[in-house]
Amino acid sequence: MVTISKFSYENPRYSNLLSRRSSIPEELEITVKGVIKNVKEKGDEALYSYMKQFDGVDINKIGLFVSEQEFQDAKEKVSDEFKQAVKLACDNLFRFHKRQLSTGFTEEYENGAILERKYIPLNSVAVTVPGNMAPLISTLCMNLIPAIVAGVPNIYILTKPRLDGSIDEHLLYVADYLNVKNYYKLSGSQGLAAVAYGTESVKKVDAITGPGNNYTQIAKKLLFGEVKIDSIAGPSEIAIIADPKANPTFIAADMMSQAEHGTGFEASTTFCLSKEQAEQIKTEITRLCKENNLIDATKKSFENYGDIFIVDSIDESIDAVNEIAPEHVELLLDNCEDILPKLTNAGAIFVGAYSSEPVGDYFCGTNHILPTCGTARFSSGMSVQEFMRGYSVIKYPENALKANAAHIIQLAEAEGMMAHALAVKVRQ
Repeated sequence: MVTISKFSYENPRYSNLLSRRSSIPEELEITVKGVIKNVKEKGDEALYSYMKQFDGVDINKIGLFVSEQEFQDAKEKVSDEFKQAVKLACDNLFRFHKRQLSTGFTEEYENGAILERKYIPLNSVAVTVPGNMAPLISTLCMNLIPAIVAGVPNIYILTKPRLDGSIDEHLLYVADYLNVKNYYKLSGSQGLAAVAYGTESVKKVDAITGPGNNYTQIAKKLLFGEVKIDSIAGPSEIAIIADPKANPTFIAADMMSQAEHGTGFEASTTFCLSKEQAEQIKTEITRLCKENNLIDATKKSFENYGDIFIVDSIDESIDAVNEIAPEHVELLLDNCEDILPKLTNAGAIFVGAYSSEPVGDYFCGTNHILPTCGTARFSSGMSVQEFMRGYSVIKYPENALKANAAHIIQLAEAEGMMAHALAVKVRQ
């Protein structure tokens, strides 16, 4: 399943990892373009038709929105243990994300000029969350809580309904717990087109966030500019740097945690210092997969992008990981604090043997919506800022303008912008 090899930058397995992307057929993008165009032009008629064609549900029969009764039923269906877990996880998320709020500032100058930077929440956002095959409860929390902290007044959720029109009770419970009741029974490119442009029944929003299948990701790409898009999410990935004392069972389980997403494009990578250690990790992967019935869930991803690289030093592994710029990095080392500053390209870094990646996925309070496929070189994960926008306020009194008019005119005329210069000249 997993490949063991000596690390080098020329190693084909490493090159394969660097070039990894989801494979999206060109014809799929053509289909999505057509869907978006039809929903934009025909509104509900096209939207409802596509929901029946793609998802097998009749919106006219099941209703567009989740009802209050469905929210109430969900409260009764989920366990008390689940409710407690949701509360604690959300408490942690609120605590961490409230620290991210931008307060703005004011800068005053000697000539009387006052410059301000202000931040306000977006007016509306749509969060798309899969819920049919795998109800991504944690992802719903990770999208909703930063938006709530930012102060977004209008938050909508989109989830694919089951054939009977229902939505997973755990998702409904979380939405109700966070008091987000605008819950559409919509999905796919047709759902995103509807919230991007608005229809007779669906409100137009300012931003779209959240994961989804290839149809959803292409729709987000094509709708960028019409609305704000958080990111085009790629397949999940983890890179582990381990010294000889690291527990091979811990490493194996953490590699499996990413591979089990099951598309075949997930990457699980470990860098260690000896072939003996690599073999121990591989043996543990085999054992744990068999014992926990996870062979089928992980096999494809492990075959394509499951690697244990043997390196000559920890520094070599750090350089290799920075080149990958992965979504998740785990440090299973004695001297994690010495290594941490050297890791510059990662979505999130998990430090120490017990900081397992699922801690961040579900509970500790950091956000698990992170850059993938090398984009951690230049982008950040989900935060409160995703749901806010900043703007400047300029208060320039007469004496300040006259004192600096010649400089402004010089710069404007150097660009050939004579009207710009004139706008200052007439005020002298």
